[in-house]
Amino acid sequence: MLYSFKLPDIGEGVSEGEIVKWHVQSGEHISRDQDMVEVMTDKVTVNIPSPVDGTVGKLYYEEGSIVEVGKVLLDIRVEGEPEEPQPEEPAPAEEQQAPVQEEEKPAPPQVAEAVEEPEESPGGIPLASPAVRRIARERGIRLSDMRGSGPNGRVTLEDLEGEAPAPPAAREQPREEPAAAEAPKAEEKIPVSEPEAPARKPAETEALSENEEILVPKGLRRLIFEKMTKSKQIIPHFTIFEEINVGPIRENVEKLKRDGITVTFTPFFVKAAALALKDFPYLNATYDEENRRYILKKYYNIGVAIDTPDGLTVAVAKGVGRKSLVALSSEISDLAGRARENKLKLDEVQGSTFTVTNVGSIAGIMSTPIINYPEVAILGVHRTLTEIGKDGVEKEKMYLSLSCDHRLVDGAVAARFIKRLKGLLEEPILILSQ
Repeated sequence: MLYSFKLPDIGEGVSEGEIVKWHVQSGEHISRDQDMVEVMTDKVTVNIPSPVDGTVGKLYYEEGSIVEVGKVLLDIRVEGEPEEPQPEEPAPAEEQQAPVQEEEKPAPPQVAEAVEEPEESPGGIPLASPAVRRIARERGIRLSDMRGSGPNGRVTLEDLEGEAPAPPAAREQPREEPAAAEAPKAEEKIPVSEPEAPARKPAETEALSENEEILVPKGLRRLIFEKMTKSKQIIPHFTIFEEINVGPIRENVEKLKRDGITVTFTPFFVKAAALALKDFPYLNATYDEENRRYILKKYYNIGVAIDTPDGLTVAVAKGVGRKSLVALSSEISDLAGRARENKLKLDEVQGSTFTVTNVGSIAGIMSTPIINYPEVAILGVHRTLTEIGKDGVEKEKMYLSLSCDHRLVDGAVAARFIKRLKGLLEEPILILSQ
């Protein structure tokens, strides 16, 4: 029987992924749990294994293609099971016509399923994600005038940058993008609007000097580009700073080291965040954009931003509130190592409720971190500074920064939260004892 494998739902608002590399070829035998394809999302690059044994059939996308969740990636001919998977593969257009006949003919539904996107959507509106369409409406940009740079002309967030809004009169007509029936009315009212608003010319036609080059975000960088843009456009950020005494943490790190246990600063901040969040539930939440609501979490999954050769990845430590500092340190170290090798699993990059980003090992005494959408807050950890106190004793200090979604989190709440963090970090026994 023919089994069509679809790009699985990765969660966390991820609706598409990029085919980085195929590990199999058409006609090749494949075993269950053998890696088939490497897919990159804005969260992580993962290898997706085969759920069955069989022979690889058609590969529907080339490397570099952007694929929506639910689209068929490849067909697998499963040996010895001609009828079993039929209920999974009915063709949408034939579902209501003759379901019994479909069961007798397993192959046609596989072939009939549309896996290639049309050149443009009905009504002459180019392909675009819901977020891109919404942003285009807010900016007054007519998608019908554009030819996107994505696959099959898909319009991306990058295409919207620098795009001039349509004239007000022309903007009103295509407000409801799918309404093809309204197009003739627009032409009758403003017959010259189309010639006067030509599509933007591709940037690559511009001449560059020998000291310039074009850089088009691709792969993980493109996905970071889109996610950071979405976070800043949707969330009204504000950032609050606090100074902490790092001495007590340093003392405990050295003490653990003498006992043969190696830990870094990061687990202290991750564990302290989870403990503080118990008293500040509004910061341990995610935004449900579709229903315009927030979801408060009663568990503490802390995302840890990791610098990898390909870009920033957020790995997730689950159930932090229940773990000891030593166990948490070991887990974070393991996640960071596998993140840099692109070996994280899907469940290790989703489900975070709050994120900690630590750039202190590199440089920077302050920053305003961008919230890891759809979360509502992120903690920034920075470089330690040494100063001589009034008593002549050398001390270490550090600045923390907390960025929040101002729609849900008030400034006073953020101030109380970071004050609670400061108390925990300057008395590490409170962290080590839980």
